[in-house]
Order: sequence, then C-alpha cells, then structure tokens
Amino acid sequence: MSTVKPQRILIADDNPIMRETLAQWLRAQAHEVITADTGERALLALRDWSHPIGWLYTRAVLPGLVDGSILADQYHEMHGNRAVILAGAEQRISSRGDLVLKQPTAVAVFNAIHQAFVAAETATFTTDPAEANRAA
Repeated sequence: MSTVKPQRILIADDNPIMRETLAQWLRAQAHEVITADTGERALLALRDWSHPIGWLYTRAVLPGLVDGSILADQYHEMHGNRAVILAGAEQRISSRGDLVLKQPTAVAVFNAIHQAFVAAETATFTTDPAEANRAA
C-alpha cells in the first residue's frame, strides 16, 4: 500500500472488535483515530470544531437515536466532497457518493479507507464497491 500523510479518522461502530481492530491498524499507519460506540458519541466528536474529523467510517445502524446517515449528513456539512465509508445491509454507492459496504470485514473497511485517502490525494476515487471489498 502506498503511504499517505496522517489523517484524523472517526470510527463509529458498536462492535468493539471491529472498532478496535480498525483503530489499531490505522494508528499503526500513524493516523489519529477517534472511536465511538454510539451515534451520539460520534456526533459529539464530529461537532468538536477544535479537533476536526478528516474522515468517517460508520455503521449505518448504531445504538441510540443517531444513526450512520445522520453522522454522514453532519460530516458532509464539513466535507461535501469526501465520501463516508458506511457498513450497511446492501453494497452500493449513495446519492452523495458515500461507499456503503455490505457487512464488511475489518480488512475491507481498512482497504476502503486507505483507497479514499489515496484517491483524495490523487483525486481519482473509484466508486466500485467490489474493488474496495476485494481483499476481504
């Protein structure tokens, strides 16, 4: 994998194994990772303007009143041109260009996040969900 400059990433997932596995892998790549196990906690992190979030991975369904689509909407207010990586029930690209992966593995999410970083640096993000899922 090519190297990218360190990013600040929010991982919102109620599965502690997925959340911490992704966080460890991304931290090993020198990224700053904030984790949240509920939508409300993730929303608080997104609204912390003193520490802006650069990228977002979230499950579509989270415990509580705030779900992944609400987080994506909040994120797009700051980063209208960046895709959110979501774990959902079906694999697709949202109307905003967000990448929805069907029940992804940690490897698939890590690869999708890395692809988004590289694409942002080269401005050639692929919208093929299968490509993001290939390593899984």
